Amino acid sequence: MGEKTVPTKEEIDSQIMDLWDEIFELEDKLGEELNVKYAEWRKVEPLLDNGMDPEEVVMHFDSMKGVGEESMVVYREIKAIKDKYKQEMDEKRAKIDTLNKEKNMI
Repeated sequence: MGEKTVPTKEEIDSQIMDLWDEIFELEDKLGEELNVKYAEWRKVEPLLDNGMDPEEVVMHFDSMKGVGEESMVVYREIKAIKDKYKQEMDEKRAKIDTLNKEKNMI
């Protein structure tokens, strides 16, 4: 059987930096996907024509009912995109926390 080696602080720091790079890439992809969806949403949601920020409209939709069907479809797609990226970023942040704890024990 192979002996398990303890990573060095430098190796852990490198892993942490790689995870942060992945998080930044996810944030960029999230922004790109949301920009496309927000542009699509502006075509069917009058609140966005009135100059409301898309995030304000998302909070508004979260708190009410009676929104147009087309707008709800795009809203649900936006929520799914945000949820997907949040989950991936949360997993990477959890790994970073674990690696930081491991590094501090060395």
